This record gives sequence, structure tokens and C-alpha cells, in this order.
Amino acid sequence: MDQKLRAVYYCRVSTDDENQATSITNQKEESINVIKENHWELIDGYVDEGKSGTTTKKRTEYNRLFKDMETDKFDIIVIKSQDRLMRNTKEWYFFIDKLVQYNKKLYFYLERKFYSPDDALITGIKAILAEDYSRSLSKNINNAHRKRQETGSNVVITSKTWGYDKINKTVVINEKEAEMVRFIYEMAVQNHGSRTIAKMLQDYGYYNHDGNKIAEQTVRRIIRNPLYKGTAVMNVFHKNFETKRTERNSQDKWIYHDHIVPAIVSEELWDQANKLMDKRSQKVITEDFKTKITGSKKNITPLTSKIECGLCQNVFWRSTSVTVKTPKVYWNCREYVQRGRKTKNARSPKGEKKSKYNVADSGCDNIHIKESDMDHLIYELAQKIYARSKNNILSVATSILRQIMDDTSELDHQEKVLNDELYKMKSSREILLDKYLEGKIEDDIYSIKDSNLKDQMMKLEDELKMLYNKKSTISDKENRFHDLENELEAIADYDLSVDNMKNHIEKVIVYPSYMMFYFDIFDSVKVEIEKINYRKMEFHICL
Repeated sequence: MDQKLRAVYYCRVSTDDENQATSITNQKEESINVIKENHWELIDGYVDEGKSGTTTKKRTEYNRLFKDMETDKFDIIVIKSQDRLMRNTKEWYFFIDKLVQYNKKLYFYLERKFYSPDDALITGIKAILAEDYSRSLSKNINNAHRKRQETGSNVVITSKTWGYDKINKTVVINEKEAEMVRFIYEMAVQNHGSRTIAKMLQDYGYYNHDGNKIAEQTVRRIIRNPLYKGTAVMNVFHKNFETKRTERNSQDKWIYHDHIVPAIVSEELWDQANKLMDKRSQKVITEDFKTKITGSKKNITPLTSKIECGLCQNVFWRSTSVTVKTPKVYWNCREYVQRGRKTKNARSPKGEKKSKYNVADSGCDNIHIKESDMDHLIYELAQKIYARSKNNILSVATSILRQIMDDTSELDHQEKVLNDELYKMKSSREILLDKYLEGKIEDDIYSIKDSNLKDQMMKLEDELKMLYNKKSTISDKENRFHDLENELEAIADYDLSVDNMKNHIEKVIVYPSYMMFYFDIFDSVKVEIEKINYRKMEFHICL
């Protein structure tokens, strides 16, 4: 008695062109019945639900079938029709190549026939027509999607949209989240940046949906999103049939619907917040020639972000006093600027107003430092440090420069080795591709080897990037040490001496009675603070 032929079936239904809930069930039943009618032995079934036939990505069962074709698991694959298996011409030929290679049979039960090499031309044409049909269908879907967005009939919000919920297809305000959104805009119009606002949100107990702190990027997105003034922007994205990716449309194709959702903030407040954000940002051209918006901060000096509060670990901000006829510039703890003093003293005005966002145990009692006093102190530090360290600085500079030259030579050698290795990898990939196109190696072997070579090349490129960063750092250090001699010659000039010394400062920690200065090439220095009166203090350098 002849041994029964072993059969498996493959079924697929796509949400793109089939809505019947019973379609996949019918395909399975029909396939099983065909196998029984032909007296074949049912071995397995492969079913992909809601998967497009234009690509094999994410089609778990198809990929399992494709892999099982290499084994002795079955003899026949049963499918309803060619388009159930594939709507992609290239992938169709890959499938047929493997079918023939491993001596499997393909049975179309609608046509009641097996695939034959004589059918190669007609099935190829069918694959092209199926792919073209899917391409046309994709265009129609994108067009219908755009038409719906032109009418504004369906405003889409995601789980990342703050301040709104969608109930019965209607967008409504989530008052709890809207409170945070309004707070962000109120702080923005007070000219606070997104980083500062994000820190405030954390201080006031606002967290994201995962319980983590709200990122400054989230703050920027909220300020920039016109949804909060009631305007929905649609047709921002579309599905690209060729790449199978969701891509952003050009801005001229975006569709704006004013007053389509309830506004959380007024148009005036939204416009003011965005104008202030525009003033704090600037356009730059990146290395890959793309336009990027970056923040631009006021009051930037060589000491910005370098002065820290020893009491609350916040940075000191540079601000101008506007309460006197002659403006004075001060360095103040950020916590004090935002919330005032922690402990009210005799000089605090009676009935002093508190911010409505003030929280318990807030504020800072640290001292304020006039910028003119800080500059004079830094000048004195420069005189003492340079005078004491002149010979030592030149000696250290010479020694470090010699080390830099040695390091540069070693890095140049490493760069050459890595570039040579990268060139070999590229050549190997080209040879591998040639063999694959000539049919000398199989698909799976090509994929594995090409993937391995690609991974190795990426690692080499990462190593090269790290190497370039090291060389850049060395170059910066070299230039910096070359400048030391010029700095020593400029010690008598007040402005030059102060500017040079500021560039050497890495950090200053301020306490009410002393400061600690930390430098890049000098030893740390302690400066004691003697308070003469409310407005005046003297500094004593401990060297």
C-alpha cells in the first residue's frame, strides 16, 4: 500500500480587503476538507489573521511555513489561491524557488490544480497584478483617510495626549490633566524654559502616566500643540506602500480644523507661550544638513551652570536687579528665585506674597553674590594662582603635550587598523552578494552571513566614532595648553585674566560662610566669606 502524502495548509485574511469574521474559519474548513477528499494526511496548519500579503514581515505563520519547507515535515502545501499566500512579486519568486529546491508541491484548491514550472509565467503575472492591486488599494485607503480628515469627522488622540479623553467618539477635557497643561502655559508666558517647567512639575507632584517625571520634551510638545487652543492638525502621516512604513507628510498637506475640540487654554495664551519659545530657540544646520531647532538661553556666561548651592544642590542663576535705579547683576540660588527664602528673616517684607505654586519646605536661605564681587574675587584668584604656579604650569603643560603626541600617534595607528578591517568587511559583503545573485548560496545562508557581516561593520563604525571623539578631545586639550603661555602673559590685564580664569573653573559650590572653587588644571581653593552687612561681604582666599 502506497504511503499517504503529507499535507499542510496555509490561510491568511487581511483587514485591508476582508471584513467577514468567518472568512478565516471558512478557509481552514475548506483546506481541511480538500486534504480529506484527496486522502492526504493532515500534518499542520499555518494561519495568519489580519496580516497584509504585501510583505512577509510580522507574518509569523508564513515565516514558520517558509522555514519548515526545508525539513521533511510534509509533501504538499494547500492554499486557497495565490493571493492568499502572497501579494508581493519578489517574495513570490523566493517562495517558488524554495518550493522547487526542497521538492514540495503547492496545491490551489479553488483551481483544483498543483503549481507546475509551466505556470511560472502566468503565476508571475498574477503576482504582479496582485501587488498592483494592493498598491492601488493602499492609495485608495490613504485617499479615503485624507477625505475623512478634510471633513474633521474623526479627531484622533493617543494615550500620550495630555488633557483630553475620547468618550463615544467625542473629545472631552480631562480636568485633572488639564490643570497641569494650564500650569505649563502659565509658566511658559512667565518666560520659563521647558527644562525649568519640567522641574517645577516634579516639585508640584505632577508625573507621567508611568509614574515617572515628566520630560522637558513633553513640555515642549504640549506648548507647541495647537490642540490645546482647540485646533486639530490632521493628515500629518500616511502609510507608504513601498516601504511599509508610516511617514510624515510635508507640512503643506497638513489639514487644520479650528475650534473642533474644546480649548484648554485661550488662543492669546497659546500664541504668547509659543512666541516666547520662538525667541528662546534658534535654527542650526546639523552635520547631515538637516535643520534643527535648539534652545538659546539668555544670560549665558562662562560661569553658567557651574555655580551650585551647597544647601539645596540647585544651580545659581544670573539675574539683574530692577528694584534700584542702577541695575546690579547677582548670582542667586534657583530655589530662592522661584520660591523665595526658606526661613523668613527680619528683612522680609510683612505680608510677603507667596506663589500659588509654592510647596511646603521650599525656598533657600543661601547668600546672593554680586557679579562684580565674583569677578573681582576671580581676578585675585588668578593673580595668586598664576604667580604661584607659573613654572609648574609650563612644566605640566609640556609633559601633557608630550603625552598628547604619544596618544595621538597610537590613535592614528588604531584608526588605520579599524579602517582596513572595515574595508575588508565591505569587500566581503560585496563578494557574498555576488555569489547570492549567481545562485551559489542559499537564501537563509546569505541572510545569516550578511547579517553577521553587517553587525561586525556596525561595531567597527562605533569604535571609529569613539576614536574620533577621543582625537577631538585630545585636540581640544592640545589647543587649551597652547593657550596657557598667552594666559600667563595676560595676567596683568583685569578682563583677560578674569575671562581666562573662568574658563578653568569646573565648579563653584557656595555655602553661607565659604565657597569651594574647583579647576581643571589647578588645585581646588577654599574662599571664606565674611559678611560685613546686608549688602557687603569680604572674601579671604585660603592658599
